[in-house]
Amino acid sequence: MRLVTVETVTLLVVGWMLALGAIFIRHRRGEFDRRTGLNWVLVACFSVGWALWQYDTLPATADTTLGAVAPWVATLLGFVGVAVALYLYRTRPRATDDTSSSPSEQS
Repeated sequence: MRLVTVETVTLLVVGWMLALGAIFIRHRRGEFDRRTGLNWVLVACFSVGWALWQYDTLPATADTTLGAVAPWVATLLGFVGVAVALYLYRTRPRATDDTSSSPSEQS
């Protein structure tokens, strides 16, 4: 069971190092905007929530206070992630938005 935790933490650390590196590169190129930030919030909610669910499944940590609170916090992060995903879906750029602004710029 301990190996699962080490693998989970390793995957999260490596994944977050790559993600933060990508954020840094996009910021340096000037490509970082509000939607990019919300996409990373979405990834954070689900990855941290998943890690908390994994933490709760270990026998050594399930009976601790953090182990008892972990599923509730993971569920809350899941709801926040769903809310961010819905917001991103509803405010997505559409192809009609680009075509409607193009003729006004040409005249």
